[in-house]
Amino acid sequence: MSINSYNTTSCIDCSGRGYIRTIQSNSKVSCIICNGLGTTFHGPKSEAEKVFLFKLAWDYINGKEKGWYH
Repeated sequence: MSINSYNTTSCIDCSGRGYIRTIQSNSKVSCIICNGLGTTFHGPKSEAEKVFLFKLAWDYINGKEKGWYH
């Protein structure tokens, strides 16, 4: 796995506030893009690392806890 730190940027949808104000009722709703954090993570993970993690999770779901990666 990569040891590089993740790059965080301000969420574009909520402008880094973590909430979005609704127009009709004028109430605050948590941003679904950043989960109310106000920042999004854009990590340096490669596509191969993502595929490996997907296959690992898929094998675990299907009961192959000790699959090809052990």
